[in-house]
Amino acid sequence: MARLFWSGVGALWAAMALPVSPAVAQADFTGAGQTTELDCGGDSASITGASNQVHISGSCRLLTIEGADNRIHVSMAKGGVIRLTGASNEIHWSTPDGSRPRIQITGADNRISQMK
Repeated sequence: MARLFWSGVGALWAAMALPVSPAVAQADFTGAGQTTELDCGGDSASITGASNQVHISGSCRLLTIEGADNRIHVSMAKGGVIRLTGASNEIHWSTPDGSRPRIQITGADNRISQMK
């Protein structure tokens, strides 16, 4: 019994000694006709699909959207980038200081504006 206890304690110490990877926040969503909320935690977010309503918090440095007819509200970090590929998407963004993110668009009939 004592041997079993000490081997368990040894395994616990070994597990505690393993290196821990730093957490990287990345929010990914794929879907159609969905409503969801994401938190990119200061990193990036990726939306793929059609006819989704997505609210993204967490000061995104990069937002990538591929699809059509999506409605997205996003909190961007200062100097952030929005990459949009698709058609008829509506993106509303905000930044802490009101500065405009870099915006790259491929596609038609997309609307991108600052949240009021």
